[in-house]
Order: sequence, then C-alpha cells, then structure tokens
Amino acid sequence: MSFEECFNHIEDEEEAAECIHCLKKHGEQVMFDDDLGRLVLGREIYDDRYVEKMKELTKLLSIKNRKDYEFMDRKYNLTMY
Repeated sequence: MSFEECFNHIEDEEEAAECIHCLKKHGEQVMFDDDLGRLVLGREIYDDRYVEKMKELTKLLSIKNRKDYEFMDRKYNLTMY
C-alpha cells in the first residue's frame, strides 16, 4: 500500500483523522502551517499534487487556525506522539 491510498474514502472528520494517521504510518510529515492556515504534507515543498487533498482534510477537521489544530490534535492524536 502506498501513502496515496490513505486519501481514499475520506468523507468526515473521523476519516480525515484516520487519513493523517495512515500518512504518518507511511512516514509522511503532516503539520499545520500558520502562514497557509491549513494542514500541509511535508512533500509539498517539491510536489504540489497533494495540496487540494490537504485542504480537504483541513476543512473536514474544521481547522482554521493553530488553536483548532491543537484541539483536533488532542482529540485524535494527530501528531501521534
């Protein structure tokens, strides 16, 4: 399974959180970017094919700022520490 399959079947908040867990299990870096106001995938630095998918994850998780991100991180353990 490739990390790209993590983006399959994402329709709600819980599935968006599961997608982030899946991405992290595949070694992908997922973080909140304060300047962009959304979740970003580390590889966006050189590969912008995932921008729209990350925007959709951000929207499904109702993340509009760092405070929202921190709330969702606590709720779903998005950083998986």
